Amino acid sequence: MNPKPFFLAVCYFVAMILIAHFFAPSNYDWTQNTISDLGSQGHAYNWIMRVGFIGFGLVLTLGVIRYSGQNATRRYFLLFVAIYGISVFITGIFSAAPIVPVDSYSTQEAGLHSIFATVAGISMSLGIFRQFIVSSNLREWWTRLVFFLLVMGISVLFGVAENHILDLDKGIVQRFLYLAGLAWLVYEERILFSERENKQ
Repeated sequence: MNPKPFFLAVCYFVAMILIAHFFAPSNYDWTQNTISDLGSQGHAYNWIMRVGFIGFGLVLTLGVIRYSGQNATRRYFLLFVAIYGISVFITGIFSAAPIVPVDSYSTQEAGLHSIFATVAGISMSLGIFRQFIVSSNLREWWTRLVFFLLVMGISVLFGVAENHILDLDKGIVQRFLYLAGLAWLVYEERILFSERENKQ
């Protein structure tokens, strides 16, 4: 059975998130803190989550390369996934602002982490929308519409929570956002594999 790189990337990423939680700072609250905070500056074990981001982005990008020659109509979708993967990779290189007390930290590094996290989110949203508008049947159309509405809706909720407009647990909201995005990647890869097997 051929390995599915997107699925492997998702499994790896989820595993690294879970492992990083066991080494989180004492003041880390998963309901309030983000996944990026697990790899924040000043945290002794931040390398665990950083390796998670880097590995996830790398495997995802390699998966794009693998699928890129399969179907020309998928190239735009795969381009968005590649940008997403590369952006997540870079967020692992640059850490978020610290949540533990430190004498000083790099605001530039934290800013770059935030920028590339935003780029990743935009790329995924565009990828979902691209797939939605080129759906080949009604089932794909509805499924992708649900994914798109989930990602956009939860993104709005996350922004509202992060800016304290509403009293929402931003850590929980962000995890639902990740869940929707990762599930979409697995769904799209299942279609890619199905098309590949039908051609053989």
